[in-house]
Amino acid sequence: MDNITGNPVTDKDFLKTRLFLVNDLKKMLRKCSVIIEAPRRFGKTSVIKELLRRENAKRDDRREFNVLFLELEGDETVNDFCLRLFKELLNLYRIRKKIDSINKLLGEGWNAIAARLGKIKIAGLELDLREKTRNYDLAAWKNEITPLITHLDSIDKATIIVFDEFPDMLLNFKKREPERYKDTIDSLTAWLRSLRQTQEEGCKYRFVFCGSIHLRKTMEELGLGKRINDLESFVIPPIKKEDALLLIESLAKKYNLEIDPDGVVYMVSKIIEGSLYYGQILVKALRETRERNFPRERVKAIYEAMLRRGNHDLNHYHSRLEDYLSLQEKECSEAILKHLCSGAAHEKEIFGLLLHNICTVEQFQSVVHRLIYEGYITRDIDDNGKLRFVAPILKDWWSCKKGVPNVCL
Repeated sequence: MDNITGNPVTDKDFLKTRLFLVNDLKKMLRKCSVIIEAPRRFGKTSVIKELLRRENAKRDDRREFNVLFLELEGDETVNDFCLRLFKELLNLYRIRKKIDSINKLLGEGWNAIAARLGKIKIAGLELDLREKTRNYDLAAWKNEITPLITHLDSIDKATIIVFDEFPDMLLNFKKREPERYKDTIDSLTAWLRSLRQTQEEGCKYRFVFCGSIHLRKTMEELGLGKRINDLESFVIPPIKKEDALLLIESLAKKYNLEIDPDGVVYMVSKIIEGSLYYGQILVKALRETRERNFPRERVKAIYEAMLRRGNHDLNHYHSRLEDYLSLQEKECSEAILKHLCSGAAHEKEIFGLLLHNICTVEQFQSVVHRLIYEGYITRDIDDNGKLRFVAPILKDWWSCKKGVPNVCL
């Protein structure tokens, strides 16, 4: 197992105690389209890519799905999105030897490109496709793409179309055309919903939506929650003790690190109920010392030094507040997080003590929800619903950053 921090992991790097997620996702996709839900860094893309890897590793006659994976974070317009989807669909028809279907579905205007597609890969047609579609609006794209999707039922295997970083793309729309932002998203998501709603018994295509920004919350804030309320939720749970222990032990073995049992227990205690990402950055901190033997006190010292120097692998938890919140929301969020450094607390307590003069209850609750789906805090069902940090490592890091005294690391 290699230590790959911040990027999707698959195959031998995918933790075996979490493989049930891949199997569960596959079961759901046999029945419906899904939205994958979890805080950032919880491995949403890793689950999808491991499913994709497993399908591609099979002989063609044993594959269950064709998987089209679209990474959308850099797309800034509807045209960007539609062109990417269009190319993936054309390529699938090429691979499945359905070139004649393209001629029938798209009409004579596409005959020349379809003919070339039978001889060369889609990359060789990039300039021609961009030139032909550069003036397309969403209505024009719908005319071209809809038949390609509905005709997927003619292909021998079910097709899974994955939209990774879909909500991030929607925020890019806002930056590009803020005055048309809501109407653009409404039209796009209404079309995608219509494709899902027209599916009949035995339909052989499904959609997967996921991203580092919470899609349901994004759509609800726009008043467009109805556009995705048909999607089934697939939740990525936090890691348990067995996951954390296996991760630390596997990475230690890979890099020949001798960590005393008490040191392993200490590391596990800092990442439990969080994500595998936190364990990865702890092992990375140990490796950066170029040492090989780590008693518990040495592990603790390295951990504290990592937090106090502002480790870059956690800094995005601060920059997200700067990038995505208003000044008032940022002030509220920092007050909430600083208070939780001293321990779990109820929302009513935090609001009454700190924020009743700064914001309304509704605004406070909105910030709390944002911090939850952004992966900072959670409601502890074992502690009467109190708010707490997602994992101890985040509490410790925020305590160091904000200079909270008397917090035990």
